[in-house]
Amino acid sequence: MIRNLSIYKNFNNNNIISNKSLYLLNIKRNFSTTTQQPIKKEIKVDQPENFNIKNKWFDVNSRSAFLLLHQCFKSIFEKTLTKEEIEKVFKNEKIKYQAVFSTVPSKKVFDYDYSLSNLMVASMLLKDNDLGKKLINTFESNKSEIPYSSMIEKLELSNKGHLNLRVTDEYLKTILKLWIDSYGNSNNNNNNNNNNNNNNNNDSDKSKFLIDNLKFQGDKDLNEIEKENKLLPIRNKKVLVDFASPNMSKELHVGHLRSIALGESICRILEYMGHEVERISHAGDFGTPLGIVLAHSLETNADYLKHIQDPNCKDNEPIIPTPKELSELYSTSKKRTKTDEQFSKRTLWTAAEFQKGPPIYDEHSGKQIGGSDPTVYNAWLALCEASRIGFNKVFKMLDINVNERGESFYRDMLPGVIDELTKMGFVDVSEDGRKCIFLDKTKSKDSQVPVVVQKSDGAYLYATTDIAAIKHRVESGKEWVIVITDDSQSDHFQQVFKIAEDANWLNRKQTRVDHLSFGVVRGANGQKLSSRDGNPIALIDLLHESIERSKQATSLSKSFTRSEKLDITQNANNIEINRLLDTFENNNNNNNNNNNDNEIIIDENHFHKIGMGALKYYDLTHRNNPYVFSYDSILSFKGNTSIYILYCYTRIATLLRRVNFDSLNLNPNLVEFKEFTEKERNLIFIMSRFSDVMKNTEQSLKPGVICDFLWDLSNSFHQFYETEKIIGNERQDQKLFICLATQRILSTGLHLLGVETVEKL
Repeated sequence: MIRNLSIYKNFNNNNIISNKSLYLLNIKRNFSTTTQQPIKKEIKVDQPENFNIKNKWFDVNSRSAFLLLHQCFKSIFEKTLTKEEIEKVFKNEKIKYQAVFSTVPSKKVFDYDYSLSNLMVASMLLKDNDLGKKLINTFESNKSEIPYSSMIEKLELSNKGHLNLRVTDEYLKTILKLWIDSYGNSNNNNNNNNNNNNNNNNDSDKSKFLIDNLKFQGDKDLNEIEKENKLLPIRNKKVLVDFASPNMSKELHVGHLRSIALGESICRILEYMGHEVERISHAGDFGTPLGIVLAHSLETNADYLKHIQDPNCKDNEPIIPTPKELSELYSTSKKRTKTDEQFSKRTLWTAAEFQKGPPIYDEHSGKQIGGSDPTVYNAWLALCEASRIGFNKVFKMLDINVNERGESFYRDMLPGVIDELTKMGFVDVSEDGRKCIFLDKTKSKDSQVPVVVQKSDGAYLYATTDIAAIKHRVESGKEWVIVITDDSQSDHFQQVFKIAEDANWLNRKQTRVDHLSFGVVRGANGQKLSSRDGNPIALIDLLHESIERSKQATSLSKSFTRSEKLDITQNANNIEINRLLDTFENNNNNNNNNNNDNEIIIDENHFHKIGMGALKYYDLTHRNNPYVFSYDSILSFKGNTSIYILYCYTRIATLLRRVNFDSLNLNPNLVEFKEFTEKERNLIFIMSRFSDVMKNTEQSLKPGVICDFLWDLSNSFHQFYETEKIIGNERQDQKLFICLATQRILSTGLHLLGVETVEKL
């Protein structure tokens, strides 16, 4: 039984940048005392392609700065070294050298941008301390023959033996135009499933800073050196991401936020990179805990089962328990197993019973000939359906799109799985009748804890359904399987993957499998976050609290000056909610009697976006590490938080509204981009890292990499905004396009993290 828990949302409708009317608002106040410079426009008959945060605006892989530099330096090395020297460096048996590039510290960005940080390794292999100087000389004397040499303005050796380089303004202008050009980029939005470099018809994609004949990891035609190149992108795959996975009859708690936020973000990132992603929630609907709850519910005539047990129940309408009531029911049932031995035995029978599947009846006699006891099975269906109502509410609040495929989906596969493992000689039967697998053949069975795949009463366990799941996923054509749970299950999944490998169901050279684990969320006392009575905090309560706190945090922001917002020490606890009406600049009272289209209306959904985004963003910055939950930190305007990133985004939105900026009908090719100022250059250089940030995130499966990137971008924009005049500047057009590019990257990155943008804080 597969149930669709998808909460679909049209992100195009929420994409503030793509809303043409946003930049056509009338000006209510004169924000500048300087005459505004008109932006050059070219109105075309064919509507230009609108920017879309869900699709790649250009081919990310072929724009990788690291790959461009790698190919450039490959040519420099080949022109500098002899064949024998190339063998020593790149085909060394012990150290197969690959040029490694890194960005230099931000305070030095204006002087140098990248560093060949492992040059000393090549020098050591050749025993040549002058290798760096030779490479520089080769570059200077052979620029016309070296691919992508026009990307590099200058090279220089550092005192530490690194080879530093500075990229050209020509390269940075190309990157900037990629983000601001709304003309002719539609080819690139949905063409990445071919895994090949696409020859688009727009001018930007024909530039010299585009990698031709792009190769991918695992390609059969890679030479020995290319096989070692970790910078090569991943070819598009059929991916399955297993996340959320709540347990039926239990209320979602704060720990589920980690799996939900990480899973949704991973899916969005991989979809953005061109992978075909299936989102699955492996819900716990098949184990002993449900047997405990069902046995207790049936014996106590629980209200939610009256439509099943009582034929006189009005219209047989089910009474749906709340998530809290379900959790209390589970807690009560669990306690009963510790004091009532007979009840405990009945729970095992109940669990084994509903695992038999739907009742089967003879077509002629109508008698039941197989399957579960009808009452038990229908009670199980009712319990699962009641649980889903609570799950769906949380998924909707968090804007999560996932399809339920619980453990029960694999019910009919389990006997066959155990039979196959038995025939292969992996299964041993214990004295008490359990079917077990011992993983380490080099150790005695007495010294190992086996993996139990079937109990003596015939019931199956988590391990059984997880083994069946990985087998089914590989056989159904998945080339990449990602499972997301807390770190307590790390050993479990290593065992599951090993069993699948030993049975030849999983070949890691053909199918990539990843178990992404995460730590616990802790309270201020350092212990696992819980309520005052010691129970886990319900996730739904946390979400509502976050919405209320977001009102307080954004209200507080209105009393800050620009500099205070960049270095805030206040927190969301010391502001009263009734200040909202006094401090928001947007309330629905139109005192100036102007057109209502000029107002940015803020409603409850506004705070919902801020609150949900803040929780998800903060969680993703910690990826697999435990962290202390603090609203003051989560909703802070200081540090790497969604509020800080949104503050940058809303600054740009306000700025573009002031000048009636119409991104759809502005042609950047008509703007003469002059030499960048230091702050402009720093900002655009960070933009140029987008491709490598995305490649890194895709390979590492760490959305926190995007968080760090957005933080760097926001910091750089604030420095640019605070120190340079934009409206009324003689280079206003150039600066506004830089603002637009920044906003587009911010909106793209936030979307990939599951954070919705707002026009005003």
